[in-house]
Amino acid sequence: MHETPTAHLHFDPPFPGLVGGTILQGWIVGKAGHHYTDVRVRTGGRTFAGVHGIPREDLAQFFKSTKRCLLAGFSITMTLPAGRHRLEFAALSLKGQWEHLDHLDWDVTAQESLPDPEARTPLNADSMGEALRIILRRLGHEKSAPADIAREVVAGTADRHHLQHPPRPFHGHLDQPRTHERSLFGRLPISGWVYHEQLPIKRVLVTTDLQAMQEMKLGRETAFLGARSGNSPLAAHCGYDGFLDLPAQLPQPVAVRVYAELEDGSWHLGSVARFSETDQEFLKLAYGRFSPLTFWRAWRALVHAMRRRGWPLPAGRGPVIRQVWREYQAQAPRRRQLAPTPRPVITTQDKPSIHLITHNLNREGAPLFLLEYARHLHRAHGLSLNITSGDDGPLRPEFAALGAKVGIVETASLLQATSAAELRRRLAGLAGKVALAETSLVVANTLSAWWGVHLAHLAGRPSLLYIHESTSPNGFFRGLLPAGPLAVVEETFRLANRVSFLTETTRHYYQALSDGSNYCLNPGWIDLAAIDAFRTANPREKLRAALGLAPDRRLVINVGTICERKGQHLFARAVDLLWESDPELAASADFLMIGGRHTPYDRDLARFLAQLNRPNLRALPESENVYGYYGAADIFACSSYEESFPRVVLEAMAFELPIVSTRVHGIPEMARPGCEAMLVPPGDSAALAEALQRLLSSPEPGRTLARAARTRIDEFALPAVLPRHMALLRALAPPA
Repeated sequence: MHETPTAHLHFDPPFPGLVGGTILQGWIVGKAGHHYTDVRVRTGGRTFAGVHGIPREDLAQFFKSTKRCLLAGFSITMTLPAGRHRLEFAALSLKGQWEHLDHLDWDVTAQESLPDPEARTPLNADSMGEALRIILRRLGHEKSAPADIAREVVAGTADRHHLQHPPRPFHGHLDQPRTHERSLFGRLPISGWVYHEQLPIKRVLVTTDLQAMQEMKLGRETAFLGARSGNSPLAAHCGYDGFLDLPAQLPQPVAVRVYAELEDGSWHLGSVARFSETDQEFLKLAYGRFSPLTFWRAWRALVHAMRRRGWPLPAGRGPVIRQVWREYQAQAPRRRQLAPTPRPVITTQDKPSIHLITHNLNREGAPLFLLEYARHLHRAHGLSLNITSGDDGPLRPEFAALGAKVGIVETASLLQATSAAELRRRLAGLAGKVALAETSLVVANTLSAWWGVHLAHLAGRPSLLYIHESTSPNGFFRGLLPAGPLAVVEETFRLANRVSFLTETTRHYYQALSDGSNYCLNPGWIDLAAIDAFRTANPREKLRAALGLAPDRRLVINVGTICERKGQHLFARAVDLLWESDPELAASADFLMIGGRHTPYDRDLARFLAQLNRPNLRALPESENVYGYYGAADIFACSSYEESFPRVVLEAMAFELPIVSTRVHGIPEMARPGCEAMLVPPGDSAALAEALQRLLSSPEPGRTLARAARTRIDEFALPAVLPRHMALLRALAPPA
């Protein structure tokens, strides 16, 4: 063993592999504040990925760890020509940086230089099809040549997908992720199977960063293993599945490791695979304009790039490529006329009547936006209101208190349409259930309420559509609507008399859907007077006492509906990392996530929190009295992957809280980086942990940001913003 400035490191003597090649084994344990997630060796212009994270109970005892084992062992298989080689050893930090740690010289014999008979192309037929999809999408949005994009895609593909299968006496296979995978908000579906020849497996856990483990659901039926396992009862229900978190700072390809824990508590490393991912931002991209020539060029470029890499084309690729061609035919847009669609004529009425359309009545950002909008229309301007929602919810009584008639209609069947014609028929049927003949203006709120614009069009009424989503219809409805019905949804943006976006970054996603003549930009607002009244009536000490907070404890809150998009799993990982790097500081604070419901993601998060076992990190149900948490808090954190103009950030600014947030979409337009907030890249668990550490350890910079945020919030107060929205409404529903 020897030390580097950041780690304790040991190399075993390299030895020949079983089928040719050289295997370098050893272990690495990072010093305090240093955590390593992967290893590699570079030599002679080539890079060899390692299998890192092998459990070592002896190292846990030696370093006096509280854990039973340290995931510190590694093994790197290299296929090198005969001769002397200098091996440059590097480890990947949790910040996503490869750090050179050491080198050693090694002589490779002729026997060791034999080619690996198991070497094969890492792109099977399915993965080759996914690589072709990536190239086609990029061609629609980049000026690069197909050959250049194909080379980048192939270069970003791991040389070997499966680095390790479970060693005997374990048997298993990692089915997903594949060589190229699609993630959504930093999470990826994972599935496989594993069993031990003699012993039952207690748990299966997975990780990409060796920092935090995620327990899989184990026990799926695996009858296909009957004969292969000698009809072992341990193989009858050994399938596992779940979700894997992908910290965004880790460079691609990224490694996933699967661990099996036996009844005696021992851990064993099973499957190890490397893969590349495309995230939700990439999936928002539609294919470029349909062109058979473009498809052929993309296909040929991929084939040439693989051959230059020395990869044979996989068997069975023909049916897969034909499937991609059919998808491309169905989804790639043809040339279309973006001239404004004829819209309903705006007429004057003695007393305008406004019909509000929402996808639900839950206590969340967009419906609350609509509720405050409705209150202003009713109380300040005396306008008559009707509400139609696609789902009921707790805000219904509050809308009814404004004298509004609230109707609930079934809209889920719209997403079951398989063709444009069928969707239009269903819209016509829905129109018969919503009376709009006497309506002056239909105001539809969010992309989920797109159907409200179509109902207005069918009734000959003008419409205003508010968009809160920082995504395209293609990304929002992916997997829910085929190409034909999706085209009907996209028509919404030419049918609406006005489409109002909250931020410039949000409008960007919709540029191709209209000529822009009906687009406008109007920010969201906050009822600052109501918040100030709450703060006056509820002193901070009173609110902290109600939460049982001691005077010397800090409170960090993450407010918002607990869901994948809000990234509470990222926040949890960041808090856990803070515990690893600065346990005394982490122990001095409480970390609360407020917004829980009863969804699969809530249950996944609860299991993850139990696995982390940090008692001061908790998820709480959504609350009608969320202002109490703001008033008691010391820091506000937002971990979202996608936002337009989030109300929670405005509330944190109004309560004069230091803000650390992911730098996504409209947030930098609200709280500017370094001016009113500390912003970090979305999905970066290390950067979020570092920002929390800075604000907790040195409060004064946070207070400076908070004071500036409180000054800026005046720009988004009701008196400053609502006149703009009222002017827009008056232009569409002018009084006689």
